[in-house]
Amino acid sequence: MSIEFSVALLVFLLAVILTIYNHRQAAALKGVERLVEDFVAMQIRDRRKERAKELVSIDPFDWLSRQASSGLEKSVAVAEVVRTVPDVRAVELRLKNGERMIVSPFGKSEIMRFDRRLHSSGKKAKSAKDRLANFASKPLLGGSRWGWGVTTIERVMSQNDEFFDIEAQAVAGRLNVQWDLPSRLWFYVVR
Repeated sequence: MSIEFSVALLVFLLAVILTIYNHRQAAALKGVERLVEDFVAMQIRDRRKERAKELVSIDPFDWLSRQASSGLEKSVAVAEVVRTVPDVRAVELRLKNGERMIVSPFGKSEIMRFDRRLHSSGKKAKSAKDRLANFASKPLLGGSRWGWGVTTIERVMSQNDEFFDIEAQAVAGRLNVQWDLPSRLWFYVVR
């Protein structure tokens, strides 16, 4: 009985020693993991700072055209800015082929909700000033009640490159619209 008790005690002590050793190993590995993560984060931060310095001369029309074209069968080219809509942080652009393109960090449902609010407030315009203001604030997606006739392209930072958000912010600054380092943008091509 004493031999069995001794063996059981030794097995128990071995299990305790291995458990303590494994916990120490795990803590050491977590420390190394944190060091590597911090090192990679510093490298990414440095690359992003360098890229941000280069973005002073970014061409917003070219950048928007490339982003939209990557989600379409045919390439598009931005010709001019039609207007900016601060309510939904959107910019309306005219393409060289005559179509319109809306770029916003908000999804289609939010844009359509904005369009419905514009449409319902437009019915109440009684004065010439209100009617003129309603005409100037035409719906972004046109007369499309359900979003039909609108091609939607979603560009996401995780699917593009690590500079997408700072490039988008630089473009927004050049177009006088506020996007706040967006992790995604929606491009709506309206026929």
